[in-house]
Amino acid sequence: MSTTAGQNLSLGKLKRAISSSIASYTNANTSLGNASGNATNTKMSEFSIDSVDSISGYTYLWEQTSEDYTVNFSGTGGRFLTKIANRTQNFTWTSDGNLDVTFGGADYVASVTAGTITNTGGAVAGTYNQSGSIYAKFHEDGQSDGFNDHATNYNTNLSKAIEIVDTYGGVPVCLLFGSPVSKSDGTVVNVEDLNIGDEILTVKLPNATDESSGDWKNDTFNQTGSFTQHSASVMRVLYEFSQHYYDINSGSEYITGEHHMLYRQAGSENWVWKTAPNFQIGDYLMDKQGNEVAISSLVINQDSDGYEVVQLDVEPDDYYVGSTFLVHNKGSNVEPTYPTTNFTSAAGDFSLDIPDGSTSTVDDVVSGLKTIGLTDGSGTTSFSCQQPSNGNVELKIAVSTTGDPGTSGTANGGTGFGNTQSSVALASTYYMRFKLVETKADAGNLSSEVRTITITNNGVSNTDIDITCSLTNL
Repeated sequence: MSTTAGQNLSLGKLKRAISSSIASYTNANTSLGNASGNATNTKMSEFSIDSVDSISGYTYLWEQTSEDYTVNFSGTGGRFLTKIANRTQNFTWTSDGNLDVTFGGADYVASVTAGTITNTGGAVAGTYNQSGSIYAKFHEDGQSDGFNDHATNYNTNLSKAIEIVDTYGGVPVCLLFGSPVSKSDGTVVNVEDLNIGDEILTVKLPNATDESSGDWKNDTFNQTGSFTQHSASVMRVLYEFSQHYYDINSGSEYITGEHHMLYRQAGSENWVWKTAPNFQIGDYLMDKQGNEVAISSLVINQDSDGYEVVQLDVEPDDYYVGSTFLVHNKGSNVEPTYPTTNFTSAAGDFSLDIPDGSTSTVDDVVSGLKTIGLTDGSGTTSFSCQQPSNGNVELKIAVSTTGDPGTSGTANGGTGFGNTQSSVALASTYYMRFKLVETKADAGNLSSEVRTITITNNGVSNTDIDITCSLTNL
């Protein structure tokens, strides 16, 4: 490039742009050699630009996640990015609207992190989305009269409209800590031990839509296609917490319910992207060889204290092999498809109190009838009881879609009592009874502790019911 006509080729201004603040740039002493790091044949134009053009990055940013947003330039000299654009002192990043964001790095690339959106029980994902714009202003050392003040949009706020997505059920697209991931060199490491630049296994999907250019969630891939193994490069590793995860095929994959996986319904010719709450036993997921594997079990685990999870962002493809199956990563320039589940109020909290059994008896107690309504749901619904810390006592649930399951748990077509009910048919009202069971005589004292029942439909969880469990010595 060449310098712009009329540009003030001030070494003082250049010194101010590449180093510490100078009270009076007209008195600054420097040289092109110093400015370039003692390189030879340095030109003033190598530090110059023609214009500040735009901010690029995803339009939709999920709560509790981070994405990079980049200021773009035209007519960029060869030393501009490394000497001027990489200095945080030359940029100011701000936001407006109701965006809850923080800026990290914040030179010409800012890592924008969305905070947690406070939600209310039963609301659907997307209910409390935040909207606004992020702004970046390029002004060298914060000054209006900089070395590049000739450039179009110098000292001007450029904006990018973004939306923070209320995911409600937890952080999207995460694998549980400890999940083994296969690297391209044949080694296997836990997902939390991956580093930026590591190459991990993926499967090539013909004509897949890139997440930055279109609605990849609507992609379909015919089962007769060629699904060959290759590699993807890890661009970002993020550590978060989620209050739930799905255990697929008894430990083959531990993954949060918002995480899209390549899925094929039995009898269908096409692979599609779906999330675990919409899976059915007997359907298929794709493994690292591109083969189909039948889903034999699907169990949701819940803990209000949260589980440590890891997010990956990979390129050039936007998907990778997790512990066993092909999964998508994150980011979007198109609005997410939100689950349509909405729970109505559940019966309030209650207590289950049983006496500690003698050496010859094992006691249990069954709650009265509890109900919860569901509107705008789809597919099946899962129920999970958080277990008491005393391993000698279990909390169980029985569910019916037509009426009180009774003390047996099987009345009105009830499921019977179990720790988890994972595939209950869609209904407008669920009828529930709970059982606290002392599974070992003289199990010892269980101090009163609050356990949670979590109901999940279409990726949205409701945890309105808290159960206080007590075990008392005779």
